[in-house]
Amino acid sequence: MDTYNTQFYDLLYRAFEGDATSRRLQGYLDEVMAAKYNGLQLDGFTFSPDMQIDFTYEQVQKELGLTAMAQYYDLDSPAIPRGTEGVTLATGKIPRMKDVEYFNEDKVRKQLLIDKLQTPDRALASAKDKLFVTISDLIGGHTNSLTYQRHQMVSAGKLTINDKNNPKGIQGVTFSANIPASNKTTLATTKRWWTAADYSTEGANADPIQDMIDMVQKASDKGVTSGHFEIQKAYLGRILRHSKVLAAIGADLNPAADAAGQLRSANYAKRSKKIEILQDIIGAPIKEIDSLVAVEKWNKTAKKLEKTNINAFEADVVVFVPDGQLGEVLTVMPIAFQNPAAQYATFYDGRLQLIVEADATKKCQGFYTEMTSLVVPNVPQYMFYLYPNPTA
Repeated sequence: MDTYNTQFYDLLYRAFEGDATSRRLQGYLDEVMAAKYNGLQLDGFTFSPDMQIDFTYEQVQKELGLTAMAQYYDLDSPAIPRGTEGVTLATGKIPRMKDVEYFNEDKVRKQLLIDKLQTPDRALASAKDKLFVTISDLIGGHTNSLTYQRHQMVSAGKLTINDKNNPKGIQGVTFSANIPASNKTTLATTKRWWTAADYSTEGANADPIQDMIDMVQKASDKGVTSGHFEIQKAYLGRILRHSKVLAAIGADLNPAADAAGQLRSANYAKRSKKIEILQDIIGAPIKEIDSLVAVEKWNKTAKKLEKTNINAFEADVVVFVPDGQLGEVLTVMPIAFQNPAAQYATFYDGRLQLIVEADATKKCQGFYTEMTSLVVPNVPQYMFYLYPNPTA
């Protein structure tokens, strides 16, 4: 009878040709997995260089980087010290992300069948493939979670953990970006770009062009010299089809034509050309966000696990943000309790921890990941929001 041993059940042992050590696992993440994930884009957010010991975070609001002028005093009066940079907006606890993938008995038996039927080289390649897919899925899950956090903080002004995006874990927790109420504009009545939630009717007095120009001006009045719009891709498509926007684009493309001719010019223009002209008219670049994330949820009625896709960036909102840094990703330093039967490695410069451990009773090898990180904006006073239409 075959009993539990590393040769048969340890996926690391098989893929690493007998060198199932934490050193080898760390090297694998550094060399193989980093090549896939070195393109992590948080756009405006960077990992805080220092990881925290505890779970408490502090959201500090930073001002524009202008050096304050020296002040005038009487000759014999002492100077008042400069103030410290930033003001604390909020504090709280950073949430932990966890995931696990099991190389269970069923997978082991199938792997053993490959080992018996294939050459040693093919069996080794199969083990390496399984290891790559297993670890890639886990790291990808954390990567997508960070992307979702970033886009929610920017598009919704908050990150809310609920049944929609976290059906397996904690719910009912909100982390606010603390956007000032004065930075949010909600259009009403006939000034709305669409007056119906299904976008079927445009507001009689809607003026998307002027509304976006006003956003740029409002940001400029607060000292933002360089910024850009962020709009969900599908929603931007609706904006580009708005009659007032098409009229402005057509007038730019074909100023000598009548209204009908200008409309034809706009309708036949490529999407990229429409965006280019709209950017010139409103006076700021437009960044369209196309980002889907997947969520697994158990369907009690159908009795099966379902995977649904959700947009990371909210629709029905136009956001204007300053260029450059918008905030930081705060992370709690992971702690590893050494276990001779486990292998350890880290990713994202030590922020994501991977633990591989065998369970002889369950006849499986578990790949566990955890990362305690939160995307925290630090310039919410320079982020501006326009809600142009009612939502369903």
